[in-house]
Amino acid sequence: MKSSAAGRACAKINLGLRILSRREDGFHEICSIFHTVSLCDEIRIELGDVPGRVTLACDDPSIPAGPGNLAFRAAERFLEASGLDMSVHIELSKRIPVAGGLGGGSSDAACVLRLLSRMTEADPGLDVLASGLGSDVPFLLGGGAAVVTGRGEAVRPIQPGSFWAVLLNPGIPVSTPEAYASWDEKHPSLTRSAPYRDDRPPELAWHEGRPFPVSLCNDFLPLLLERHPAVSEIARRLERVCPAWGLSGSGPTFYGLFRTAAEAEAFCISVPRSFAPVVCRSSDATGASSNW
Repeated sequence: MKSSAAGRACAKINLGLRILSRREDGFHEICSIFHTVSLCDEIRIELGDVPGRVTLACDDPSIPAGPGNLAFRAAERFLEASGLDMSVHIELSKRIPVAGGLGGGSSDAACVLRLLSRMTEADPGLDVLASGLGSDVPFLLGGGAAVVTGRGEAVRPIQPGSFWAVLLNPGIPVSTPEAYASWDEKHPSLTRSAPYRDDRPPELAWHEGRPFPVSLCNDFLPLLLERHPAVSEIARRLERVCPAWGLSGSGPTFYGLFRTAAEAEAFCISVPRSFAPVVCRSSDATGASSNW
């Protein structure tokens, strides 16, 4: 058993996101393509001998250090499910914007589960633990690319694509539960009868300049633009310059997709610094490693 280990928690972007219906459990049926990118948080874990104790330290003071943090809860649930008498200390270096639609908190939780399983050589059912922590966590256990349906727990892996991305974040935190609540207000007739669903096997390839043959439409985009009109400048800029762009999750992070690093860097330079542009590339896995 290893006493310390470290890994990376990769961000994900949504290559399109359709809200299909409301469910009886309060969640929503969605259909989306999730893809991990190289932007990541870094996590280090140390094990101790105090039974059941979990502590967390983060270089971002705005991040909760207790049960309000998904990574913290992931460690608690792992210890409870595995029956191991030990303590877990988590050191978290944040790089993924908080409440940015990039799955940062969910990826942190998935990374903690993976590392603890590797360190202790125990698997108390990571998929079940992941599903109980949040809708994005099951996908982020493995990363790469997948068609994600249900409330996010149904993950069908597909061949990852190869592209460069520029992420643009206007610095407006967006709560996913609040975004879905606003969607419900706008669509009171949406019921559990799901509308047309496109189940054709997707392929992450370039078609007429686009890296994905299906629409990158995100149903949260009109709502975001309505609630935060200033964000429309990002959408207009992307529409003028990028052959393929979209909104990730419920926002507010946008992305532009490019074939090469040079194209991505050129666009990044042209973007106002207020949008916090970040160049990254597609990732075919979560990037977790057993040691730092």
